Amino acid sequence: MCGRYAMYTHPSAVHAYFSITRQMPNWAARYNVAPTQDAPVVVDHGEGRVIEMKRWWLVPSWSKEPGSKYPMFNARAETLREKPSFKGPFEKRRCIVPADGFYEWTGPKNDRVPHFIQQADGGLLGFAGLYDVWKSRDGTETVNSFTIIVTSANDWMSRIHDRMPVILEPGDFDIWLKGTPDTAATLLRPAANDLLKERIVSKSVNAAKNEGPELIV
Repeated sequence: MCGRYAMYTHPSAVHAYFSITRQMPNWAARYNVAPTQDAPVVVDHGEGRVIEMKRWWLVPSWSKEPGSKYPMFNARAETLREKPSFKGPFEKRRCIVPADGFYEWTGPKNDRVPHFIQQADGGLLGFAGLYDVWKSRDGTETVNSFTIIVTSANDWMSRIHDRMPVILEPGDFDIWLKGTPDTAATLLRPAANDLLKERIVSKSVNAAKNEGPELIV
């Protein structure tokens, strides 16, 4: 799965990589983004790509309340079009989640070893995501949220975990954001085996409260 990631590249470089048409205020570098926290995502409402801050833990628009007892920070690629929580967003509300890398763990539960996984050249990654907007019945509360889509691991990733985020190539960004559902579905595949690299990093990342560049040392 994908339960923690890093996003520390300066916003100006993120804007350039994702061809953002409208600038937004800077956000802080993050080395330990965790579910229920806010993070930048790329969307296109028909006037070019923009970045919006959303909460990482999808809250379906039809939910009675914003809380959920089910884990909604990841969506399985294989069942997107079947699950009520993800079917609507997949049809109309797809997004890209910028990241510098993500974490996975190996080893026994009492001694988990964190691995930081990033693009082989150290560049940015774009995870396929979905977003939704929940509003309270009285109109006093709004939750803008997203989830990261995961798929089966490629051969390289399977040494660490059996799942991985769906990683989009830059040439596929428009297809994912604006293409038909059938066309977008063709992108829900594992990344190439030579796309990523990994290294073991500080166990401090195991606690979601910890933050800072020392986590990826």
